[in-house]
Amino acid sequence: MEDRADNIECKLLKKVRQERKLSKEELQLITNIAKEELKFLARNNIPLIPENYVLWFDIFCYLTENNLKLSDLEIIGLFKEKYPSKEKIENVLVEVETEEKDLIKKVAEEINQEIEEIIEALKEHQESLKNKEASVKEIRENTEDQIVKGILNKVLDELRIIREQNDLLRNKLEESNQQIKKLRKELEESKKEANIDFLTQVANRASFDRAISDMVKDFYERNYPFALLMIDIDNFKQINDTYGHQAGDYVLKELARTIKEQLRARDVVARYGGEEFALLIPGVTFAQAVRIAERIRKSIEKHLFRYKDTVIPVTASVGVAVMRNGLDETGIIEKADQALYLAKRSGKNQIKTDLDVELEE
Repeated sequence: MEDRADNIECKLLKKVRQERKLSKEELQLITNIAKEELKFLARNNIPLIPENYVLWFDIFCYLTENNLKLSDLEIIGLFKEKYPSKEKIENVLVEVETEEKDLIKKVAEEINQEIEEIIEALKEHQESLKNKEASVKEIRENTEDQIVKGILNKVLDELRIIREQNDLLRNKLEESNQQIKKLRKELEESKKEANIDFLTQVANRASFDRAISDMVKDFYERNYPFALLMIDIDNFKQINDTYGHQAGDYVLKELARTIKEQLRARDVVARYGGEEFALLIPGVTFAQAVRIAERIRKSIEKHLFRYKDTVIPVTASVGVAVMRNGLDETGIIEKADQALYLAKRSGKNQIKTDLDVELEE
């Protein structure tokens, strides 16, 4: 049976590896793929090293060739499908150290400076060529010898060709320099938005907001369903008060890990705020979403939360909502939140759905 990961391949890269000649359009496509890849790597704090570049280029090439528009978290899920080795993923998805970030920035600045110096040198060379042309023209006008005039005309033609080539080169360099500056600006802006919650190592609120927007868009454009689960730790304040805030942090981290173990690569789990987590599960029906929610609730209830020598009892309440026509991002979040609050009011450690909320009204 063919492994699904084998289908995630880059046809263009295959052609490169076979040492076949690439067209101008294919070379431009490689440039465009590389730009998107570099922005993604910088945005997600993935080191810009050759191994990473090759692995992730395969993914971004596949996305481009298949015209797929995915969120960063879905792209990471695709990467995990392509490269399922846990050790390899941990080596690749490692944050860039501050020194490495500074080094990358320094190299980029030096490249910019060198290009600008070359552009300035070309400008000066152009002025020099213009002056030489003017001198040769003056000499040509003041000579009567037709043979000399013919030679001077050839010199002027050569100077004109050199000047035109310089102009073309300078324009291309200036265009490339502007693109590099624009890319650097985009990279800097991307770095400002961290995608991962520092404590729990799942997606943060900003990542969740982008992912749910993408899924809502997919729902209306491709009729692709998804469910939203809101999970809240029961009596979390009491856990903090009884066992201390460090124990509370441990519970948050361990619960996030427990949830992740129940999910597929393309599912999105995010820390929504405080002790509340949000799960986006694409491609499921209402009944499937309820079963997943119950499986997660049970896994939390049965999990042994052992902090130092103390076992902390932990349960969670879950609210479930499935995307439907007429809802937007705000609407489906409100539906899932209302279901979560109903689960809390009904005794905690249980799941409720948006349909349960409607029946209560």
